[in-house]
Amino acid sequence: MVVADKAGGQGMDRVSLVRCEGYDPAAVKESVGRAFELLGGAGEIAGPGESVFIKVNAVIAAEPSSGIVTNPAVVKAVVQEFQKVTDRVVIGDSPGGPFNHTLLKRVYEKTGLAQVSRDTGAELAFDTSTIEVPFPGGRSIKRLTLCRPMIEADRLVSVSKFKTHRYLNVTGPVKNLYGAVPGTTKFVYHSRFDDEREFANLIVDVHLACQPAFHVLDAVETIEGDGSRKGTLRKMSAIAAGGNAFALECLVMELAGLEPSDNRVLEAAIDRGICPAGTAWFVVDGEDPASLRLDDFLLPSVNLFSERVPAIISERLSRFTSVSPKPVEGECTLCGKCAEICPRSAITMGREVAEVDLKKCIRCFCCDELCEHKAIGIRRPLLVRLRRGGG
Repeated sequence: MVVADKAGGQGMDRVSLVRCEGYDPAAVKESVGRAFELLGGAGEIAGPGESVFIKVNAVIAAEPSSGIVTNPAVVKAVVQEFQKVTDRVVIGDSPGGPFNHTLLKRVYEKTGLAQVSRDTGAELAFDTSTIEVPFPGGRSIKRLTLCRPMIEADRLVSVSKFKTHRYLNVTGPVKNLYGAVPGTTKFVYHSRFDDEREFANLIVDVHLACQPAFHVLDAVETIEGDGSRKGTLRKMSAIAAGGNAFALECLVMELAGLEPSDNRVLEAAIDRGICPAGTAWFVVDGEDPASLRLDDFLLPSVNLFSERVPAIISERLSRFTSVSPKPVEGECTLCGKCAEICPRSAITMGREVAEVDLKKCIRCFCCDELCEHKAIGIRRPLLVRLRRGGG
């Protein structure tokens, strides 16, 4: 990663920011094209005949209108930009759950990516092979299991979605590359790094190990509040792009009116000296960020003490101070998906609703993120309810 000249000008990282009011395909194509143009075009990222893997956010088989997945109109526009340079463009992700052809096909159809493939001729990624990648500079991990086709592509391009996340507060360009970890290996890592600070550092490690070439951020509509499944859609009207995901992360936090400390992954990167806080260390081409700024963006319900007391005490008190997942009777279908993906095997199927063992639960909310029925609610302990005035 290029270290930016804080004084500004030559040598600084550059990102583009373009207004986009909705997902009308023509408007998205124009905005994405402008975002590329401001940075020199796709030819500055990939060369003729090079392979480009477009890594989207398709963590679950969700409709594009849900706001959970990268909108297919954005993906299509990005594909078309790279097709000006090369005909070797592949679209894909590793969703949460078994990493196999059946799940991938279902996710690609539901999220609209299969239609993008049909419209553009770009290939969908069904190769589920993996590769072991040494990463001696990692803070949390020194060796990673990653999706081979993503890592072996000439250029890995991330097309991410900005949204809230009950475990990390918000997710965006950096977290999107955690999808390079194949299938259920994500949950193995989640279990191994169950402290939110350790997990945030793992996210940074994975991102750096993947060595992405470029990033496009879909922030036309975001999710605020208790996202991603129980959050609320919120218009941000922004498409952003650039070669430095940490710059884009800082930019979108400014657009949301949030502090860097509200983003646990960004906070980890800042603590490690990977990037400074704020936006003064890079140049924004295009829209003035102030013109797109939101002032009342809602974060998820938080752990009251996780950032206020030493970790050893926080861990012992978490059952009494932390919000936790609560399957909702009448919405839960007892499909068993949550039990299948829980990193700590904390979920079992009861007679009428899934049940969570809070002694095992690490509050990662993977069950919420991957529940296709939106059946995971929030359990607020007494101390949290008192703090919130009984809410």
